[in-house]
Formats: sequence, C-alpha cells, structure tokens
Amino acid sequence: MRITNVRLIKGRSKMKQLKKQWNKVTVLLLTFGIVFGLFGAVTVQAQDGNAPASTIFDVKIVHTNDIHARVEEDDYNQVIGMDRLSGIAQTFTEGADGSLMLDSGDTFHGQPIATLVKGESVAKLMKACGYDAMTTGNHDWSYGKEHLKELGGIANVKILSGNIKSADGTSFFDTDALVKEITKNGKTLKIGVFGVSDPEMKNKTTPSNVEGLDFQDAVAYAKREAATLKAEGCDVVIALSHTLDPKNVAAQVDGVDLWLCGHEHIELSESVTTPDGSKTYVSESGHYLNSVGLIDLNCTMDEDGSVHVDYEKTSVDYEKAQNYPKDASVTAVLDTIKAENETALNRVIGTSPVELDGVWEHIRIGQTNLGNVITDAYLLATGADIAFENAGGIRASIAAGTVTYGDVIDVSPYENYVVTKKLTGAQIKEMLESSLTIQRNCIVANDSGEWDAWPNDSGSYLQVGGIIVRFDSAQPAGARVLSVQKDGQELDDTKEYTVAANNYLAGSDSYPQLANAAEIGEYSCCAELLIQFFEQGSDAVTASAAKQNMIQTTKETVKPEQPSVPVIPSVQEQPSKEQPEAVKTEVKKEQASGTKTSVKSPKTADSNELFCWMILLLLSGGAGSICLVQGNKR
Repeated sequence: MRITNVRLIKGRSKMKQLKKQWNKVTVLLLTFGIVFGLFGAVTVQAQDGNAPASTIFDVKIVHTNDIHARVEEDDYNQVIGMDRLSGIAQTFTEGADGSLMLDSGDTFHGQPIATLVKGESVAKLMKACGYDAMTTGNHDWSYGKEHLKELGGIANVKILSGNIKSADGTSFFDTDALVKEITKNGKTLKIGVFGVSDPEMKNKTTPSNVEGLDFQDAVAYAKREAATLKAEGCDVVIALSHTLDPKNVAAQVDGVDLWLCGHEHIELSESVTTPDGSKTYVSESGHYLNSVGLIDLNCTMDEDGSVHVDYEKTSVDYEKAQNYPKDASVTAVLDTIKAENETALNRVIGTSPVELDGVWEHIRIGQTNLGNVITDAYLLATGADIAFENAGGIRASIAAGTVTYGDVIDVSPYENYVVTKKLTGAQIKEMLESSLTIQRNCIVANDSGEWDAWPNDSGSYLQVGGIIVRFDSAQPAGARVLSVQKDGQELDDTKEYTVAANNYLAGSDSYPQLANAAEIGEYSCCAELLIQFFEQGSDAVTASAAKQNMIQTTKETVKPEQPSVPVIPSVQEQPSKEQPEAVKTEVKKEQASGTKTSVKSPKTADSNELFCWMILLLLSGGAGSICLVQGNKR
C-alpha cells in the first residue's frame, strides 16, 4: 500500500505541474490577444481618424551619360539617337507624379555634327528632348569655358558643377542645384539635384579651356552640398557626377539618395553604404547613347513627413529601344541641323600651297606631307616633344588651294581625340622599330598589286613629328633605327619624353609601350586640332609639309652632324581599284538588355507602428511577471 500511495502522490504532483504550465500559457495567450487587439484598434484609428495615411510619390528619372555627340541613330554602332531617346522618355514618364531628365556629362563634343557648330547642335537637341540638368564632363570644355555656359543656355538646361570655382571663389556656373517640388494628396515632395566634376577632369582638356578655374575636391563639396539641400528641406537628394571610381566617391558622402554617374563608360546599378550606415544607390548608363537608364523612385512620405526611397532601374539598349517610337518634333530639329551643317562644311578655314598626300597606299609605306601637318598640329596643341599618327587615322588627301571644314572632316572623320603620355627614349625607339617592320610588309604588299597582300596592321604604320629618324631598312629587325634626334640631340634611352597621339593609337596592341603608359593629358578631337593648325596660315602649312622626319640611309653613312639627303620610298603606279571602306570604330556593348535591377531600402516604422510595438513589449513583460508570481504562489 505504501508503494501505491507514493505513486498517487507522484501522480498528483505531476498534475499540479501541468496545471501551472497551462496557467502560464493561458496568461500569455490572453496577453497577446490584448496586444493585437490594441494594435488593430490603433491601426483602424490611423485609417479612420483625422490623420492622413502615407503618400507614395512615383518619380521617373531618365538618365544618360557620355553621349559624346552620338545624336543620330546608327544601327552599325548601336546608337539609339536623340529622337528615339525622347520617345523613350515620354513613354516612360507618362502618368508619373513627377519626372526628371538628367545627364552626367561628355555630351556636347565628339562627332562632326557637333564639331562643325561647336556643340550647338547637341544643345538644341537636348532642349527638344526636355533635359532638366546636367553636370560637366571633361570633353564638354573643348570649346572653351564661356562657350560651355552658352551651350547650357541654348539647351535650356542647368549645368551643375558646383565644385568648379572662378578665381574669386564663386561658383563658375550660375547655380549649384536644381530643386523640384511634387505635390500629391496635399503633401509636397522636395527633390534637390546637384552636380560634381572630378578635379582630374581639369587635366583632361586643353589647359586654355579651363584657365583660371579651380576644380575643388569632389567629395568635400558633395558632403557640403548634400547637407545644405537637406537643411533646406529637400526630402530626396540626387547627385550628378563625372568622376573616376564613382562608387568610392558615393561611399564617402552622407545624405545622397541617388548618384547618377558618368566618365567610366560602364553599366552600373548598385547600392553602397555611406559613413552613417545609410544606403545610397549608384547608377551609370553606358556610353555613346547605346543605352538609356530608366529609374523608378518610389518615395514614400509617412505621416510625420519622413521619406524613404525604393529604387528600381531598367536599362534600355539599342535593340530594346526599337520598341519605342521616335519623337517627330526632335527628328525635325535633327533634320534642320543636318541641313545647316552642309553650309558649315563649306566654310573656308585656311589654304595649302601644295597638295597634302593622304592616299591610302602612300601613307602606309612612307612619310607624307599630310602626316607632317597632322603631327605638327598635335605638337602645337599639346606642347609635346614627339607626336605620332597612325596611317589608318588618315582617310583622305587635301587638294592645293583653299581648305574647308569639310576637307578636314574627310581626313579625320572618326572624332578620335589627342592624349599625351610619357615614354623613355628606349621605348620610342622600340615603337619606331615596330613601325618599320609594318612598313616593310606594306611595301611588299604594294609592290604585289594585290589588296589581299596588305597586312592587317597596315594602318598602324606611324607618321612622326618632332624628331628626325635615320634608319636602314636592310638591317635586321631591332637594328633598323640608326639615330633618333630631338632638336639636334640624340634621344636619351633613360630620359622620359612627352608623346602626343590620338586615343585610338594610344591604346593600340601594335605599340604596348604606348598602350601601357599612363595618360597625362587629354585634348580636343583630331579634326579640331588640325583646323587650328590651318588657321595659323599658309606659311605654317608650307614649312610643315616640307619637313623630312624619316630619312632612309645606310648604317655606314650615318653622320648625324651632317645633313643627309632624304631617300623617299618609291611608290609604283597602281591600277585603279576600289579602296576598302573606312573601318568604323568598334563599340563594346557593355550594357544590359532591358534588364531590371531593384534594390530595396529598409522602411522606417511610422509613429503608430512604434507605439504598438512599445505596448507589445510592455504587456509581454507584464505577462511574464504575472506568470512568475503565480508560479511562486503555487
């Protein structure tokens, strides 16, 4: 019996423990019921009371960068064109609460349609498209600082680069920011836009274009301007930038919701963390108008006036763009510009007393007087020691007599621009040796009379300026260059010299010495520099055309202190034959094809939600205390 009583006692003890646990569960369930009842009541009050609900502003942004005057639709190079761009913008922004059309620079310069009228054609098209604001790229300064201001007026666009100051410390451009207000449901969303240009951009244009201007630190300025716009009540801050490493710049600045970037010619859509732990979004939209960035900003304004932003980007490339209509009004502006440019092409820019030889075969087997003029034009503009031009960059001759704008465009149609780099004397001699190898192969091809015999790198043969080169083509490769003199002095193998070349040649695989060297300067396009040279007058052209920069001789007869009689490679007469079509610059398609990138920002709780959660925590703590007390009592 004692054993049975023990079992009964143990059974009763277990029942008591189960009862205690059940009581605790009951208390907790009642507590949660009360809490969620209160939560529902508060929510209903917010919806049914006098306080307004949150308002979502649908803001659409159309973004471009690094157009480089690619304003005409071009299937071969996958250029969308400005008239179709406008059609895309209109379709995308239709029905939005507010919209902005923004550009991140390198817009007014880069094609003959712009060169002929110093960028005014592009400005007119920007106005027709309805751009709101832009920042400056390095190439936008190519026509001079004052003319850049004028282009902004023609485009009816605000140029925002507030970190660029005049000599007196004031901002060079008329305004530092664009502020746009959007009203909906009795609430107003205030958007502030500012722009910043990398100080390095000052070194990537002709010095005279930015003379007297101070390009201040981009990050420091962005911090100040973002804080200013926030202090002025802007709910959303957008930065337009033309900088190196845009993500790094964005990661150093608090208070910016969206960075729209240019200069690096990439597709970019990412978020980065700023010093205060916030997220900012960084976007770039390709280059050459091969792609358009369409950005959705869903800006939610809560009852207390706080705003949080959800970001979504769609990249529209050339193929996807064909699904959008062209804006007929922009097409009309483009047609008018093209007709006006026909007159500009006939404008006389100078004279030449002799024919300047740009014949396809001639410039690939030896130096020509047009090669001299082109390289001298580069030397004049850059102040470099030495200049090179690849034969493939010369596409026509210039007849003796008057020289027109159109003549120069025919010679240099690709709108490459000139850069400078530092090379040692030894590296320059290596380049000349490579060029002489190409020359030898081209002479063999020319003598054969067969187009198929020409080497693929025939266009890489170098026209040279600033130096006198004596060479012996009979010597083996690596030993053909006998002497290279600059101003009567032999090049020092270890000394660095400044070399000017067009940007295509500067990146050529044929000359890794040049391709691998750091760029130290950036100048206007080749055609513009050639025009400037003709504007010096016929005497300058005559002197340049008469030079002999490449002198063929023999190793035994080289005596640098004595003038040598130039030996020009003979060019045999060729039967009439069709010349190959000018090779168009290859454009890499780095942009996405209509893909969407969405990065969601964490939503900050409004005042009602915070109140309810505080009640939840308090009641949960109280429930726990009740359970403990009851457990102790029992």
